[in-house]
Amino acid sequence: MTADQLPQLKKAIIREVKDSPMRINLMELGFLPGKVICLHHVAPAGGPMAFLLEETILALRKTEASLLEVQLL
Repeated sequence: MTADQLPQLKKAIIREVKDSPMRINLMELGFLPGKVICLHHVAPAGGPMAFLLEETILALRKTEASLLEVQLL
């Protein structure tokens, strides 16, 4: 499952950041394998998705969230 498929308010652990030009950017933001994320909010009409990562809420586009391979906790 990828982070863009994560149900709202469910926690998941990041298993892998898929290879892409955005990979380094996502990892620099803290989206690293082993970290726990939670889908906090989804904007209407396919807008950004807000993820809780540790104590920070970060917004990602759906295409960016699809690069994060996750497993539900």
